[in-house]
Amino acid sequence: MKSLFILNNPKKLEQCLSAMSEEDHILLIEDAVSLCLRESSQSGFVLEEDLISRGYVNSSSNWKTIDYPKFVELTLEFDKAVTWL
Repeated sequence: MKSLFILNNPKKLEQCLSAMSEEDHILLIEDAVSLCLRESSQSGFVLEEDLISRGYVNSSSNWKTIDYPKFVELTLEFDKAVTWL
């Protein structure tokens, strides 16, 4: 079963990663979008609107920038979504 892990708190990254399997993916939202600037060894999705609202530009090729419609699509593509607040 593949899961989408939605992370909004950058301090919870290690906990989140330890719960993930190889088939799972992570989506950074809200304050966690800052991680795409620091965590270049990780990969996943980052919400564009939250990057813009915080004045960030995603320069990492490992983090795919997505919009809200794609966010909704992802929640439907995965078997379950797990939110880390």
